[in-house]
Amino acid sequence: MAEENEETDESRQKGETGGGIASPEGVLMLSVAGIIDVISLIPVINVISDVLGIIIIGGWLVITRPGAALKKTTTRFLIACGIELIPIVSIAPSWTWFVYKTLNDA
Repeated sequence: MAEENEETDESRQKGETGGGIASPEGVLMLSVAGIIDVISLIPVINVISDVLGIIIIGGWLVITRPGAALKKTTTRFLIACGIELIPIVSIAPSWTWFVYKTLNDA
């Protein structure tokens, strides 16, 4: 138990916050992804939600995860983009899925 506390203290001093689902980053990004996915339910503005998702969630990915498991996250990001570009399939919550999986890997 003491060893776990020492590791946690060391990671906090290094600036490693974990970035899990319950973190402020996780709550914010899951909310943003959920809103973008709800916007994609409206057919007329579906393209807007695609652009928002690529810019906001892609920017978050580049800024906060510059080198961590780059191949896995890039593959997931491209899958989410592909799902959003298919007209009927785009109603699936792919941005929320991507953010959830990325935060779980942190």
